[in-house]
Parts: sequence; structure tokens; C-alpha cells
Amino acid sequence: MRAVIVLATMLLSACVLHSKTPIFSGSEAVSVLGNLPLSFTVSTFDKGAWVAGDEPVLDARPEGRHYIVPDAADPADLTKADRYYFIPLDSGRYVVQAVTGGEADYAIATWDGKTLLASALDCDALKTSLATNDLVMFLNDACSLRPSDQPPLVQFGRLAQRAGPPSLRLVRQ
Repeated sequence: MRAVIVLATMLLSACVLHSKTPIFSGSEAVSVLGNLPLSFTVSTFDKGAWVAGDEPVLDARPEGRHYIVPDAADPADLTKADRYYFIPLDSGRYVVQAVTGGEADYAIATWDGKTLLASALDCDALKTSLATNDLVMFLNDACSLRPSDQPPLVQFGRLAQRAGPPSLRLVRQ
């Protein structure tokens, strides 16, 4: 299972920005959540309120500059685990690159030392924003970054301005 993601498809979104291979390397990530194993309570924003997720607790552990969330069905098999990379964006915001099976999904997140709030880069929302047409390619319901001369972090900075409100909240236990 793609660890509550990707983070339950950043939960209320049908489709989020995706890439067939990770855009960012592990060396660009930071260990923003710390270097010890963590447990989080999970909730999603629905109809104006935070609601406990189907899987109320999410366990993550650091590995280098990223975090591993084991597959609940087979936690011992780390080849099935999701890997989360936090790439510094600006002012306490991060691009979250969630990698499963070699492919990646993306969100924008903030972390205050206790609570992680994640906003999906929802394909439907990006499609309605004319300001992202030069950044994003759309194919049916899917979307990905357009090839560009701009560095990906610059592109994500522009996309972050179009990210919706947080749809996922993880609170450290």
C-alpha cells in the first residue's frame, strides 16, 4: 500500500503532480523531521474540519536524508516502502517527493517541529490555472512538469503559489 499517500493521494485529490522517475536527487533533500523514528497521527481536511484518517497512525524512520514509511501489509520488505524526500523551497516550505516503485508524486508542505501540513499539487486545480500552463503537461487526468530550462526548484516555487490549502495533517506523537 502506498503509505497513506501518497499520503493518501494527498487525500482529497484525484490526481497529483507525478513523474515517472524522481525529479530531485537524495542529496537535495534535508532531514527536516529529525533523525529519530517518528509516529504521527493522520488526519485529512474534509468539509471544513480535520478528520482522522483510515490509518490513524503513520510510522516513519529516517534513512540518510529521507524517510521510509513501510508498507503496512509487509513492513519487513523495504522494497515496497514509500520514501519521502523534503526539498527546501522557501520560508519553511518544502517540496515533498514521495517515491514508490521508482515513480514519484509531489506536494508542498510545512513543518513546525510537531505538525506537518501538506497541500497537494492537484492536477485538476493546476489545469484551471492559466499561470501553470507553461509549467505542467496534462494527459487525461494526469499531470507532470514540462521540460524546461528553469531548474525544477524554480518551477516548484511557482507551482507552490497555486497549491491549495492543506489537505493532510500529520501530528507527531
